[in-house]
Amino acid sequence: MRYSKWALRLAILLLAAIGFAQKPEPPDPPPLGKVDFPAYETRTLANGLTVYALEHREQPVVSIRLLIGAGAANDPAGLPGVASFTAGLLRQGTAARTATQLAETIDQTGGSIEVSADMESTTIAAGFLKEHAGLALELMADMIRNPAFDEKEIERLRQQSLSGLSAQMEEPDFIADAVLEAVLYGAHPYGRLESGTLRSIPLIGRKEIVSFHQNHYAPNISVLAIVGDLSSKEIFELAERHFAGWQRKQVPAPANPPFPKTNGRRVVAVDRPGSVQTEIRVGQRIVPRKDPDYFKFLLANLVLGGSAEARLNQKLRVEKGLTYGAFSSIGPRKGPSSFYAVTETRTEKTAEAVNLVLEEFNRLRLSEPTPPELTEAKTLIIGGFPLTIELPSDLGTRLTTVFLYDLGPDYLKTYRDRIAAVTAADVLRVSKERLSAQDAPIVLVGDVGAFKASIEKLGKVEVIPAAKLDLESPTLVSKD
Repeated sequence: MRYSKWALRLAILLLAAIGFAQKPEPPDPPPLGKVDFPAYETRTLANGLTVYALEHREQPVVSIRLLIGAGAANDPAGLPGVASFTAGLLRQGTAARTATQLAETIDQTGGSIEVSADMESTTIAAGFLKEHAGLALELMADMIRNPAFDEKEIERLRQQSLSGLSAQMEEPDFIADAVLEAVLYGAHPYGRLESGTLRSIPLIGRKEIVSFHQNHYAPNISVLAIVGDLSSKEIFELAERHFAGWQRKQVPAPANPPFPKTNGRRVVAVDRPGSVQTEIRVGQRIVPRKDPDYFKFLLANLVLGGSAEARLNQKLRVEKGLTYGAFSSIGPRKGPSSFYAVTETRTEKTAEAVNLVLEEFNRLRLSEPTPPELTEAKTLIIGGFPLTIELPSDLGTRLTTVFLYDLGPDYLKTYRDRIAAVTAADVLRVSKERLSAQDAPIVLVGDVGAFKASIEKLGKVEVIPAAKLDLESPTLVSKD
């Protein structure tokens, strides 16, 4: 959620500064043209590892992306952060190489290997000259199959994680994002911090990390995308050489509790006395990433708040002067995705800003987007698609995303056509079915005493002192 939030916020502020509010209505989108996703080949190794090979001959480089279909959603019950810890330790030494040796070997080739874990996956991404492609795959295979999980490295990562999270828990925008996810998803892992909590991080030890690695790092839930200056034959030979020995596993399914039922609006206010601004979040659960209606929500999001010209920013910033920026975004998931609005305003304007956001949510349900709105939304997506497949790393990311969400072999070829086919009636239909200003949770972070009376008509306000906030508690309030 936070990555897309900051990217969109930056875009809004930059575009708003240009003064584009007087821009004329956008022209009809040009023909789609022939900027297609490049052809690629797919094979599955005997151990179940899916391999994508895409020849990209513009430069003598190779981009490698290994995605394992396990992330924070697979964390042990009551212990968020294990997937993040496991990924964070992969570069910190293997049975055959110390962390220093790994780093030096990578640096000597001028390459890079980065590891990360998010809610539903773990990714090892590498970029090397083509002459070092074999070495890159050798190092990646060693890291995922033979990690050392050294106790000293675990303790170092634990201290770094605690320090970083302690700082983040002082940031109102971070708190607002985290609380909204907790409210939307309840006890389900989607509602937990991917990196762990101040309670769980000290409890994550080598035993839990080794267990997660043994149970979830498996080729049969993974994909290897290799894009670059190699033939498909060379790519498949390299994949076979370095990953055929990775043993298939029976991966346990996550024991996910049900999502909270929507029964009227929930208003949660985290109290930070003395704050001069209020962080505002309004959101709802929508369809999974794989659902065909996801395309309709992409356009609904752009109409509502996906750009600086969209409704939220035009209403709250341009017309009312309540904020530096207001936008919306979608957090894609295998299960229900999130559709949410983000803004901040002066404390005394909290109620006005919240009501305007709710009005714009409701407006999506009441009428179709105008022809100029839908045209501009489509143009942003369709016209921007070629920019997202320019680099080998971009292509690899697209391929692994298709695998993660099981989007199908024709997804990348038909992506722009599917966007172009969405009608205004489609956008109105999904908005009516899934969005409701009456049921949308509201999260506020600021000086609650200064605005509580003005928002009480929206529903019962759950006030949580910032010092008492517990993101793992069903009530979000610490018992201590």
